[in-house]
Amino acid sequence: MVDETSMVDVPLMRALLRALPDKVALLLVGDVDQLPSVGPGQVLADIIGSGAVQVVRLTEVFRQAAES
Repeated sequence: MVDETSMVDVPLMRALLRALPDKVALLLVGDVDQLPSVGPGQVLADIIGSGAVQVVRLTEVFRQAAES
């Protein structure tokens, strides 16, 4: 599992994918509306935009009051 995937840039994602063994499941967690990576690319936004993978969007906020 990779958390805060919105901050992952292209070189880091390349290194991660190359390090993974064959036939592994990878779960990417992140908020596409938060800070992007400081390096090149917007990996999470591009993956979501591609339509090639299943995406689940959470719509209910639990961390703070709904009015804030």
